Amino acid sequence: MVNKLAYLGLLLTGFSLVGCANSNDVDRRAENQFVTEFYAYVQQVKKVRFKSYIGEGMAVGAIGGIIEGADGDKEDMLAGGIAGALVGGLFTAVFEGSSKGYEYQLQAVDGDVVTVIVSKKSGELGECVSVRVAGDVRITQRPFENCIEAAKEYPLL
Repeated sequence: MVNKLAYLGLLLTGFSLVGCANSNDVDRRAENQFVTEFYAYVQQVKKVRFKSYIGEGMAVGAIGGIIEGADGDKEDMLAGGIAGALVGGLFTAVFEGSSKGYEYQLQAVDGDVVTVIVSKKSGELGECVSVRVAGDVRITQRPFENCIEAAKEYPLL
């Protein structure tokens, strides 16, 4: 009976944690920030790579492993250093996520040209996108008609 209750508790905990993970939530960094939204046309998309700190994570892990194995012989220190480097690099890679990103050059319907860097590809050359800037930047592909309607607010362009 105790095992069934333990499994039930783990299951409920897992469901509650999954329920809390929602990508539509507002990032805490957006609190007390200026928020603006606008429509734009994609003029250019370039792939970029984000800097990775896996090397530094491996170095810290290796040092920790060597220190942990210092009470043994040289082989223990070497094995601890190798294991620590692997674990440090792995954890760093998991927390960093993908190193791929995209640099967008956008022409807003009011004529402004802006450049943003985002982690997800959200539009192709010539497409209409909505851009939301608030602590972070979100680009969402939209129907071309949305940009045409929004551009009507700027008749002098």
